[in-house]
Amino acid sequence: MTTNTLNTNQTIKFPNTPSIDITLGLKHCNNNQPLYFKILNSFVKRYQHINLNEISSEDLKRTLHSLKGLSATLGMVTLTQIITELEISFDTTKINSFSLELKQITQSILSN
Repeated sequence: MTTNTLNTNQTIKFPNTPSIDITLGLKHCNNNQPLYFKILNSFVKRYQHINLNEISSEDLKRTLHSLKGLSATLGMVTLTQIITELEISFDTTKINSFSLELKQITQSILSN
C-alpha cells in the first residue's frame, strides 16, 4: 500500500491493487488527491453491491455507461474494458468478470 502525505499533513493510503492505475486516476483529477479519494469512496458506496442481473433493461444501458465513465476516470482500466464489452454483448461470462473485478476493487479500497 502506497502512502502519500498531503500539504495539510493528512496521510492518505492508496489502494494496493493492480486493478487501479492510481497515477492515471490522479491525472484525471488534476492530481487533486482529496478529490480522487472522494470519488473513490463515492464509487464504492454506490456500486459495491450492484448486481447487473437485477437492473431493468431500461436502466442497464445508462448504468453501464455511468460505470464506464467513472471507472475510466478513476483509473480502473480492466473494469472499464469489461464494461465496454458488456455494452456490446451482455453475456454471463462478462457479467462474472465484471463482478469479480468490482469485488476486488471495492475490497482493496475498503481495506484502507
